[in-house]
Amino acid sequence: MFPPCSLPRSPVYDRILPPQLAEQHGVGTYLHFIRRLIVHSQGRLAVNVTFDTSTALTFRLLVQETQRLARDPYLADRFRESVDKGEGDVFRNFDLGRFVDRVGLRPLEQLILASSFVSSPAQLSRKELEGQAAAIIRNEFEDAAVSLCQPMSFEHGDLNPSQLSKLMENLLLGPLDDPVLDVAQREALVVAAQAKFGPEVIWPILQHIFPSIS
Repeated sequence: MFPPCSLPRSPVYDRILPPQLAEQHGVGTYLHFIRRLIVHSQGRLAVNVTFDTSTALTFRLLVQETQRLARDPYLADRFRESVDKGEGDVFRNFDLGRFVDRVGLRPLEQLILASSFVSSPAQLSRKELEGQAAAIIRNEFEDAAVSLCQPMSFEHGDLNPSQLSKLMENLLLGPLDDPVLDVAQREALVVAAQAKFGPEVIWPILQHIFPSIS
């Protein structure tokens, strides 16, 4: 990311914290940072999009941070908490499907971000977010699985085995009465992961997950 001094200033810039500073002050501050980016980007996230130039920097930061969170299943939990615990009309009416479309997330990024909402549904205060996330996962699964098989899943990075394990747990350990992936998709996820990482990485993950799957 460019240093702050080289970016055009917007009225909202002085009311939000750069990501690095937010991280230094702890998760609570970082969650607040994400919420402020979402709130001040509403003109570009709403149904009737208005491209107010004063929000260009804010929206650019929101896109960058969302992409970063959506490429790590552990960090995706922070986005879930930011949205689910956010206060005000912006978060009461938050539409996850429209959001991932507006910020331009690719299928695997959408899958990772949405997986955090279906991994622990009991922890969600807004249950509709689970349904929105499940719809994203089912719609984007095929293209996401193809991306997972690629030598580099993202432009400048990839999932490591620990992140892969977290993603597979999120997707495979959902509610048994309404699993987010059907049988064919579960098999496809395992095949895609094994094709990319090899059986020596995948089997320990499956041995950890399978005892918890009915």
